[in-house]
Amino acid sequence: MPTVSEIDSFIRNNIKQRNGDPTDAYGQIEFGNNNANIAAYVKVSDTTSVEIIYQLMTKHWKLKTPNLIISVTGGAKNFSLRKRLKEVFRRSLIKASETTGAWITTGGTRAGVMKHVGKAVEEYAAIKDDERQRVVTIGVVPWGVLRKRDVLLNQLPGNQAPKVYDAEEGFESSGTLLDHNHSHFILVDNGMDDSIDNPEDIYGTEIRLRTALEGHIGRQQTSRRVNVLIVCVIVQGGPNSLETVAASIRHNTPVVLVEGSGGWADVLASASTMRPRQINRDTLAEMISDCGMEVKEDHLDCWTEVVKECISNKDLLKVFSLDPTDLSRDLDIAILEVLLKATSNDADLAQTQQQLQLAIAWNRSDIAQSHILNDDACIPKRAIAKLFCEVLEGNKHEFCRVFLNFGVDLKAYFTVKDLHSLYKSAPRNLVFYKKLCKRDFSLQSVGELLLDYLGQSYISIYKKRRRKVSTKYCAVCEENNRSNTSVTQSVEGWSYRCKLDDPYREIFQWAIVFNYREIAMHVFEYMYGSTQAAIMASRMLKVLASQMGRDQETRLQMEADASEYETLAMGIFAKCFTENRSKSFSLLIAKLPKWGGYTCLQVAIKADDKRFVSSPAVQKFFDEIWTSKLSGNHSLHIILAGLIPPLILMTIGFSEKEDDEASGAVENRALEEEDGMELQPVPNIEDEEHNAGIPDFNNPDPKLAAQREYSFVQKLVIFYDAPIVTFWLNVVFFLVYLGLFAFVVLSDFQLDKVSVSLWEYLLLAWTSTFLLEEFREVITQEARYLQEKILIHMKQAWNVMDLVNFVSFYVGFGLRYDIRYLEVSLTLYAIAFMVQCIRLVRIFAVHPLLGPKIIMVGKMLKDLLFFLFIVIVFLMAYGVASQALLYPGQTDLLEIVIGIIYRPYWQIYGELFLNEINYDSNLNDFKCSDVDVGLPRCPRSTPVVPIMSALYMLFANVLLLNLLIAMFSYTFEKVESRNKEIWMFQRYKLITDYYFRPPLVPPFIILSHIHLLLSFVFRKIVCGSDSDEPFRRTLKTSLDSERWRVLSQWEHWHANEFVREKRQDDGNKVDQQLKKINFRMDLEARKRVSSHNQMNKLIKRRFNQLERMISGTPKKSTTKAPTTPGTPKSRNIVRDELPVHVKARCAFYPDSDQKKVVVPDDKVSWKVEWKDYNPPVYTHPTVAAHPPWADEDLEKYDVESRPELPYNIFDQTEKVLRKSHTATYLVIDGIPRNPMGRSGIQGRGLLGRYGPNHAADTVVTRWKRNATGDIMKIDDKPVLEFVAIRREDTGEWAIPGGMVGPGEPVSQTLKREFGEEALDLEGVDVVERQNIEILFKSGGLELYRGYCDDHRNTDNAWVETVACNFHDEIGDAFSNVVFSPREGETRAVSWVEVNHKLKLFASHNEYLKKSAQLHNAYF
Repeated sequence: MPTVSEIDSFIRNNIKQRNGDPTDAYGQIEFGNNNANIAAYVKVSDTTSVEIIYQLMTKHWKLKTPNLIISVTGGAKNFSLRKRLKEVFRRSLIKASETTGAWITTGGTRAGVMKHVGKAVEEYAAIKDDERQRVVTIGVVPWGVLRKRDVLLNQLPGNQAPKVYDAEEGFESSGTLLDHNHSHFILVDNGMDDSIDNPEDIYGTEIRLRTALEGHIGRQQTSRRVNVLIVCVIVQGGPNSLETVAASIRHNTPVVLVEGSGGWADVLASASTMRPRQINRDTLAEMISDCGMEVKEDHLDCWTEVVKECISNKDLLKVFSLDPTDLSRDLDIAILEVLLKATSNDADLAQTQQQLQLAIAWNRSDIAQSHILNDDACIPKRAIAKLFCEVLEGNKHEFCRVFLNFGVDLKAYFTVKDLHSLYKSAPRNLVFYKKLCKRDFSLQSVGELLLDYLGQSYISIYKKRRRKVSTKYCAVCEENNRSNTSVTQSVEGWSYRCKLDDPYREIFQWAIVFNYREIAMHVFEYMYGSTQAAIMASRMLKVLASQMGRDQETRLQMEADASEYETLAMGIFAKCFTENRSKSFSLLIAKLPKWGGYTCLQVAIKADDKRFVSSPAVQKFFDEIWTSKLSGNHSLHIILAGLIPPLILMTIGFSEKEDDEASGAVENRALEEEDGMELQPVPNIEDEEHNAGIPDFNNPDPKLAAQREYSFVQKLVIFYDAPIVTFWLNVVFFLVYLGLFAFVVLSDFQLDKVSVSLWEYLLLAWTSTFLLEEFREVITQEARYLQEKILIHMKQAWNVMDLVNFVSFYVGFGLRYDIRYLEVSLTLYAIAFMVQCIRLVRIFAVHPLLGPKIIMVGKMLKDLLFFLFIVIVFLMAYGVASQALLYPGQTDLLEIVIGIIYRPYWQIYGELFLNEINYDSNLNDFKCSDVDVGLPRCPRSTPVVPIMSALYMLFANVLLLNLLIAMFSYTFEKVESRNKEIWMFQRYKLITDYYFRPPLVPPFIILSHIHLLLSFVFRKIVCGSDSDEPFRRTLKTSLDSERWRVLSQWEHWHANEFVREKRQDDGNKVDQQLKKINFRMDLEARKRVSSHNQMNKLIKRRFNQLERMISGTPKKSTTKAPTTPGTPKSRNIVRDELPVHVKARCAFYPDSDQKKVVVPDDKVSWKVEWKDYNPPVYTHPTVAAHPPWADEDLEKYDVESRPELPYNIFDQTEKVLRKSHTATYLVIDGIPRNPMGRSGIQGRGLLGRYGPNHAADTVVTRWKRNATGDIMKIDDKPVLEFVAIRREDTGEWAIPGGMVGPGEPVSQTLKREFGEEALDLEGVDVVERQNIEILFKSGGLELYRGYCDDHRNTDNAWVETVACNFHDEIGDAFSNVVFSPREGETRAVSWVEVNHKLKLFASHNEYLKKSAQLHNAYF
């Protein structure tokens, strides 16, 4: 970076004043008065070379060459913009600059349009803390009009301390100030200052230099070797702005006119809709007058010609309007469109690429698709591929879709370097990136990380082949690697120019691991192998989600995405299955070299994709494997035929040869490949030519098809090779083995002598065959190394049990020859037998009825383990305490442990040990002695232990056991809904176990083990087979490249069909919803038309009903109001039907623990006799203390001496209205009765007055508007919003309101309560206060007058209210008001949308409903 002296030297040597002296004003400006901004500035003459100025800006001010120049010009004096236009202008201008790396050039002063630009920059800086992200805003200012310019002069040569410049307005009448939000200033001196006769002439003298500077910058080239683009934005403006537009048009610079800002911008916007020949002197004068400007006759002819010149090239003009139907409703989009339009006829490919880059920067994929990447686009494929990589790095998923639709050639132009760049540019907060940072970001490191994530059986596809001829898959095409030896090599040894075999797969994998969700989904639709990709994505997302730690939001999102990919895999595979079963089964078990050698089924199991595995198509595949070519056979028939082979011909059914396509693909157990040994299914046993891969199912051999019957030998092989036969024969022989084991343990084992019988040796040999089979299972695990194989094998609980069984049996057999340990040996035998019996549960897990129940047992065992932790806490607490009190001073550690655990544990099951814990030496029923060592020690007699035991039993037997039952019940209900799915998933493990198990059963299985061992030795030693693949045991088949290509194309076609149908179904759902909405709109329209002639009557009827309508709740019933003699009939006509109060009948009275009598609906009315009704009397202590706002407590007096209050009239003494809005209420024994009926409690509760307590509720509403200021609508009705408060007492949302004070008019109460609860008028601006005062002086519209269903109501006191609506039609009364209630009144205040879903305090929902009806609004 240049030093201060270097900058000083450059300026003094190159920038001169008009008299030839070096400039005397340059450096930095520090704006005072809390403005922390520092800006660079320089004073230049109007003849200074723009090249020198540009060199200063780029080399010494360190500004990077911009991609775009946004030249903002217009009104130089202060003017006002509409609020919405001002917001959009500021936001869009900054967005355009930030996304494109643009410079903004203005007049630089604190007035007019420059001030608006400065405010935009200020708002942006408020949210950006990084100084490096500051928007470059360059002000070109005439030196002569600048106020306080003396402080900018350099008093001492070489003194470059920032000049403090006060940018606050003063009392000066002339000149202007610099705007403190600009980052750089160029002060242009033309020799004039404000001392001349007409200082206004100085304005505009800088335009020539500014235009020249912008033109010079426009001729520079960006880092992409294209010229800098320039756009001119006109806001308001005078005649100088008109000249600026004309000059821009002459230089082919596009112009954006901000319509609605006034001045010449509006004039030109109006003129742009006309042809040049339509513009004449009179027309222009009329347009100028309409815009509120002065028509100067002597300039009118000149202006007319200039306007014609401006609109003659409309490709360079764009009018920005706030019309919501206009695509360019944001200024940045208008800028983009005019730039594209202005250069649309340019044949320069570099310019076209720059247009596309601008569209990418603005993230406008729709414009790029319609204006640039259309059918006529001629952009080099390499350039498209490069831009596509940039789109991927920027996570612009919509552009990803556009490029893919356009046909980006990734196969030819996506290289190792591009993929390497993608991994380096990924988000740094993700776990995958952090782990990759610890390595070298090479593709080999990516493969190693995936190996850690996906398991050791995963084969990295980013390793170079060790041999020239190898079947191992590599993701990089190395054919052209040797021919590029001069090219810089990557870490892996590949040339950066090497292409990728499947770039779509690589991009998809990159998007998945770095959580680019939308990009992954777009690429997914274009790649082959959709099922495999979806399953693999589900697996990777679940693994990545498990490592997100505290980032719960990202974890949940990843899990949801994994579920979505699983759903896609299910749908695509089901679609394929319905078309061709055999091909779909091939997809399921085909080896996937591109995905680390896995198969779809293998990955689905590892990903725990239960829904996919339990889908009908996959389960059908399991059935094919399980039964092989057997069909419709009973288990008993299979067992008998297995034991007696001749019965196979009579009892066993076989499927026909022509129907066994799929089963033929998975029939045999072993497949030997040239590249190594791998257990894989092979085709039909007759077809020996295909020793690798799946046969051509669509073209079966006609000779084989003609043979519809199997020979006896074939049936014999097929039968004993079927997994279901292997399973049942193993079950039968295992039961025989258990019988032999039981015989040895029960009868043959002798404790008095060392004698090993022949039966025991037979048991030893039989058990050893089980051990050898266990070794075979370990060796054939899907892992590379023996240690990993053992770890994977021991993850299964059943295998752990097998280990316990073998250890117990062989240790027991080893101790068999020492008479001292015969009892220990027998104990170990018994343990081994127990474990083997439990092993039967695993065997029968395959049964469709028993399997799900076994899964439930397994889940409940986990609950039992958690329960044991809780039990241990209570057991240890009681055990230690009781042992200490019963046997103090015990030193025998074994006795202590037994005492702590033994007694408390068995007490749970009912063994109370009362003789011991309640020991009495006189009863002598517990044999013990403190002297005789042959007897147990006598416990100490203490009354505390029995009490502790009782408490322990209470917790252990009652509480904890019931907790365990509840846990089991919850687990059962939770698993019951998915037990079938879980069972189908776990069924895979059992099926594959017996699929790969040799047909011979123990103990004869030793022959199969010898055969497998000899075969392995022969291949490894004699044949010298050396495979890069690990020794695996999985359902897998290999396909050659041609068959895989055909199968992939077939699956890709069905995947596209599924996606298309899915979108169509989703669209149909939307269409159905739209039809319903249209029907409702048509119905509403017909109703409006039919009622048009009666509208006036309807409005009158609504106002008449306002006083009669009483709010209710969803649960309502009605009762007639009681009347008293002498009550006017008209009163009863108004209130003939009254809704029953519901909230007043809540279970407990609010703000107390007082329980109320439950009043059913049919007992609410006082007319219904209820002799047992005797509710409690409750008056809150605050009310009973007789404050000024409350009546004296009448319940403390006898009926005869009780004071009489003036009910049903106005109380002149207390100045309160005791008359009801509802009806004349009854007074019984001097206390009024609630006219709505029983409430379940007597007294006054929280209410101060007996009888009606009058309140007032203020409903303040306005129309809800969107971002553009338009009224929002739902169901074609405008939407209201109202001022809502959150009450301090109940926490519910409510309408502002409160009790009417003594002698206070309701209108005053409405205003007072609103001010206290929602808005403190004392802190409101004067203008805003006047608007609010005018709104309240209107008196509002009365919505309701009557009884209020309030929680505080009792039999003797209730709330009645008057609700008035104050509607702000225009929306300006509260537009700039910030609600600030008085402290302690409410928790919160906010505008809330009016709709039927609201749950408000008391009857406030009904008031809003009436307000919506009154304004014909949505509810």
